Amino acid sequence: MDQPPLTISRPELLDGDSDARFRQLLHRLLAFAGRLEAVRAGLGQLIGLSGVQYTILICIAHLQGERGVGVKAIADHLGHSGAFVTIEAGKLAEAGLVDKRPNPADRRRVLLTVTAAGRARLDALAPSQRPVNDALFASLDRSDFERLSAIAGDLVTDADHALALLEGFAQPRRRARGG
Repeated sequence: MDQPPLTISRPELLDGDSDARFRQLLHRLLAFAGRLEAVRAGLGQLIGLSGVQYTILICIAHLQGERGVGVKAIADHLGHSGAFVTIEAGKLAEAGLVDKRPNPADRRRVLLTVTAAGRARLDALAPSQRPVNDALFASLDRSDFERLSAIAGDLVTDADHALALLEGFAQPRRRARGG
């Protein structure tokens, strides 16, 4: 039986003439990503939020500093669009968990801060959040954690490049279909 074509060409990622370990890595990363999303959704549910809303709320709490944090900073930090963060932050503001106020440096923009009610939800979540996060990364020692942290940042950048490359491949097909 013929082998399917290789899915990679970089020798560093091949095992001899096989890409099986690479594909296994991808599948394990996809499995982890799915479980990570489920954990995020579960943590959000514990405080009455969606997983995305929980992530945005805790991100605001960690990045707001003394004066608040802008939508663009949250969007860049999480890899979402500014429009998406604006919509979700609006829902959090309607729920009384986030305060939106004009940015004094640019009145067209807003600064976000977590309200006392939002802080109370995050504080109530922490006793559950800590053991869940500890279990999620139980196999890492300090050295693994440092390396994974660096690699994860690099992989996000690599994924952005891969998406741009994929978009380039899709353009001629869209034009050929008239779309």
